[in-house]
Amino acid sequence: MAKIHTLVVGRLQTNCYILQSDSAALVVDPGDEPERILRFLNDIAVKPSHIVATHTHFDHVLGADTIRAKLKIPFLIHHDDLSMLESMQSRVHQIMGFGVPPPPKVDQFLEDGESLTFGQDTVRVLHTPGHSPGSISLVGRGFVLTGDALFNQSIGRTDLPGGDFDTLIHSITKRLFRLDDDTIVYPGHGPETSIGDEKLANPFVGQVAKRIP
Repeated sequence: MAKIHTLVVGRLQTNCYILQSDSAALVVDPGDEPERILRFLNDIAVKPSHIVATHTHFDHVLGADTIRAKLKIPFLIHHDDLSMLESMQSRVHQIMGFGVPPPPKVDQFLEDGESLTFGQDTVRVLHTPGHSPGSISLVGRGFVLTGDALFNQSIGRTDLPGGDFDTLIHSITKRLFRLDDDTIVYPGHGPETSIGDEKLANPFVGQVAKRIP
């Protein structure tokens, strides 16, 4: 079973995940502080094969280009988030009021249902749009990385360009909630949770939400 390491990076405290299988690894959502991520990879003696972004908001991709260039490994996203990535600088300036570097170069596009193998482990791509058009989750043995779709007791924002509330609710209830209840959820920000806990107590999509007048 893959070992999951979490590094909290950047001004928005994004969870960057290193999925490790023996000496192989995936880097997921390197949102900032690429040199720190590279040092960690060196410390645990792994050789990543790919960099994956669950979506292309700036706080999930700012470290990707440096890691890509240093390790000479491809950067992967879902195609539906490409236009959002390409307009990242102007959007961040308009919405957040500060500047960011140019977006990273995309090497490959991921499709729903596609698998990525690293070492003895595999993750499956689950297209979970709503927070952004190309948001994906990564499903492994006993866990799922949900990006900014599903959080501990919360859900992703849908008021940003490309977001859609009804689409996000559908992604969570019809796709993520079909995973086993004991599946551990590793979100893009904040602490982990489980599918079962969110099905029961998430105030937006859980059973408790249906009992609130």
